[in-house]
Amino acid sequence: MRPIIPDELADAIHEKIIIDLCIHAMEARIVKAESDQNSELMGYFEDKLKKLLSMRKKINSYLKNENTKIHEVVICDDMFVEYPYYIKTKEGHYFLGIGKLL
Repeated sequence: MRPIIPDELADAIHEKIIIDLCIHAMEARIVKAESDQNSELMGYFEDKLKKLLSMRKKINSYLKNENTKIHEVVICDDMFVEYPYYIKTKEGHYFLGIGKLL
């Protein structure tokens, strides 16, 4: 069941989670290209990583303005991961949600 939050905020939460996963994958590719001494491929991945980091910075700013905090990944098993997040409402209450990904 999806929490009762605006669609824009839910989309930003999911986008942040996906961008974090992409950053992790891009960093792993950079390390592999570095070990293979492929500077051209390394430069390509570093450019993509800079774009992802810029996107994450914008989303983090938006989420901070919306009083939303996404915590570190929780690995459920080899297929699923969860990202717990908290949203502080105007009334001062906290709402816990969990984003699950394959």
